[in-house]
Amino acid sequence: MCGVFYSIAVSWRGFTIYYQPFLPNLLHTMHLFNRYTVCCLLLFLNICLYGQENTLYTTPVLKPTDRPADKLGKAVFLRLVASKNTVYAGEPILVEYKLYMSVLDDPSPGKEPSFSGCSVVEMPSQTSPVTETINNRLYNVITVRKVQLTPLQDGPLVLPDASINNIIQYTTTDSPFVVRDYPLTAACQPLTINVKPLPEKDKPAGFSGLVGSFGITAKIDTNAVPANDNTHLTIVIKGAGNISAINMPAVQWPANTEHFDAIDTQHSNRDTFPVSGDKIFNIPFIGTKQGTAIIPPVSFSYFDPVAEKYITVHSDSLPIRFTGPLPKAEQKEIITEDITNRKYLWIVPAIALVVAFVLIITGKNQRKEKRRREQEKLKEQMHPVIVLQPTPVKAPAINFTTALQTLAITNEDRVFFIKAKEVLTAALQQKFNLASLQETGILAEMQTQNTDAVLYENARHIYKICNLCLYSPVIDEGQRVLVMEALGALVMQLGV
Repeated sequence: MCGVFYSIAVSWRGFTIYYQPFLPNLLHTMHLFNRYTVCCLLLFLNICLYGQENTLYTTPVLKPTDRPADKLGKAVFLRLVASKNTVYAGEPILVEYKLYMSVLDDPSPGKEPSFSGCSVVEMPSQTSPVTETINNRLYNVITVRKVQLTPLQDGPLVLPDASINNIIQYTTTDSPFVVRDYPLTAACQPLTINVKPLPEKDKPAGFSGLVGSFGITAKIDTNAVPANDNTHLTIVIKGAGNISAINMPAVQWPANTEHFDAIDTQHSNRDTFPVSGDKIFNIPFIGTKQGTAIIPPVSFSYFDPVAEKYITVHSDSLPIRFTGPLPKAEQKEIITEDITNRKYLWIVPAIALVVAFVLIITGKNQRKEKRRREQEKLKEQMHPVIVLQPTPVKAPAINFTTALQTLAITNEDRVFFIKAKEVLTAALQQKFNLASLQETGILAEMQTQNTDAVLYENARHIYKICNLCLYSPVIDEGQRVLVMEALGALVMQLGV
C-alpha cells in the first residue's frame, strides 16, 4: 500500500513540473468544472430521489441572466375551484381555494375572500398536501379554504378573488450555495356561477325552497297518554343539503288536542359534501278529552337537483289514545309550566314572607327597646337620686386575629355566616362601646354616634350579605370569600 501512494506522489510531481506553464489556465478550467459538477450532482440527486423533471419542494437553480419573475411565476399559483358552474337557487356548491407549489415556499395569508348573496358553511380543509400533475409538472397542493355555498336567489353569483403571499427560495449557477428569497403573490381571478331559478312547474303548495335530498320520520313518546297530561311529537328531517334552511312542516292536529311551541335542534356532518345531517322538531301537546285520535302523516317537500324535480315525502300516521286523567296527587305538571317556569314562582311569595317576618321581628324588637328606654327615662325623672344611670354592658375583649383564623377554616356555610356576624358585632361593640347585641340596634347606635359613613356602610353591607346567604338555598363560594375579605379589612380599620 505504501508503494502505491509513493507511485502516485512521484507521478503527480512529474505532472506538475511538465505542465507548470499551463497550470494557471488549467486551474481556472478546473474551478469552472467544479461549479458545474456540483450543480449537475444536485440535479442528478433530485432526479434520482423524486423521478420527475420538475421536483417537489426543491430549491430552483437559475442562471445569472434569468429573471426570477419569468422562471418562478408558474412554480406557485392559487386556483379557485367550484364543483359546478351552473346550479339552481338553493343548491349547495363546493368551493375550494387551492395553493399549488412545486418549489420551496413559505406561504402566508393574503387577501381573504368575502362571500355575499349566499349562505356559507365552513368545511374542514385537508390536513396534509396532496400531489397533482399539471402540464407534466408535479405540484404539492394545499386547500387553504373550503366552503359550501348556497345561492339565495337566481342570477349570477360571483365567487370573489383571493391571494396568498409567498417567499420562494432559489439559488444561481454562479453561487449555488447562496440561497435567495423571491416574494411572489399568488392570486386567483373571480369566478361567476350561473344560478338558475327553480322551475314553477309542479311546485308543491307550501314549498319552502329547500334543495337537496331528504327524508322524514315522526313519532310520539307513547300511544297511551292520560288526558290533560303532556307528551311530545318528534319530527326528524334527515338528508344532505342546506340543513339550516329546513323549516318545521305543518302538522294537522286532531280535535281535542292542544299543542305548544316547538323546540328544534340541528346536527350536521361537515366532512362530506353536500353537508349532511338532520333537524329535529320536538312539539309538546296534550289531549283535552278522553278518546282516540290519529295524527295524520306529516308531509315535507324539496327539490332534487339531480332528478330535477320536486319530491314530497310523508311520515307515518300516529294513532294515540287519551285515557282517564290521573288522580290529582299523581298528575304531572303540563308543559306550559316548563315553558313559563311557573313551578318556580313560589319562590317570590316565599321570599316576601321571609322579608316580612324579618321586618316584623325587627320592628317588634325596636318597639321593645323604645319602651324600655321610655321606662328608664321615666324612672330617672321619678327617682333622680335613688335610681342610678345604667352603664352599658361592654363586650369582653377578644382576639380578633384568632377569631378570623377560626372563621376561615369553618366548613359549613351556615355556621360560617353566623360566626361572621358574631365577629362583626363583637368588633363594633368593642370599638364604639355599644350596648346593643343585635345588628339593627348596633347600626342604629352607630348612626346616633355619627360614625364614619363609609365604615357604617361597610358594616351594614357585611350584615346584609350574611343574612342573604343564610336564607339562600344555594350559596356561592364567592360570597364566603367576599365576606371574609370585607370582614378582615373592617376589623383592621377598626384597630381592635
